[in-house]
Amino acid sequence: MPAPTSSATGPDGARSQASRRSRSRAAAGRLEAARRGFEFSLITLRRAALDAIDSGDLASLTLRVCGDRRLHAGAEGAA
Repeated sequence: MPAPTSSATGPDGARSQASRRSRSRAAAGRLEAARRGFEFSLITLRRAALDAIDSGDLASLTLRVCGDRRLHAGAEGAA
């Protein structure tokens, strides 16, 4: 009497393992794409934050220069 075959060793089992590997590779690919997308969004967010800081510094400097000019203009008019 032949030994009973389990689905893991039969043709269906081999297809099942191949299908499982294929799904696993697909999932790994999706994870990698998500990781890259996340890293890209972090880089974009950091750049935007630095641009905001730089523009804030520029605005602060501009206001300071305008204030200094007004002070100097007021001092010259008073003299």
